[in-house]
Amino acid sequence: MNEKDARDQMISAIASSKYRWRTARGISKDSGLVIAQVLDVLDKSDAFIRARKGNARGELLYTTKERYKSETSLAMRVIGALTNKISE
Repeated sequence: MNEKDARDQMISAIASSKYRWRTARGISKDSGLVIAQVLDVLDKSDAFIRARKGNARGELLYTTKERYKSETSLAMRVIGALTNKISE
């Protein structure tokens, strides 16, 4: 599968999830892609953002820029940017 198709599957998996933030493992499970491909796309694509703080297990959390912007208030986005809680 090419990178664009993989990215589209990952975006779809995140969009249909009940969780705003997902681990790479969760994205892999929901998209049907192997974890190595998910990590590669997360590293290369600008469609995703990473939370500065991980989950309780210490795993990194990701979402799409689109979902973050649509589900997070402007005030929270500004606070997040000022406190470095997200990374593009």
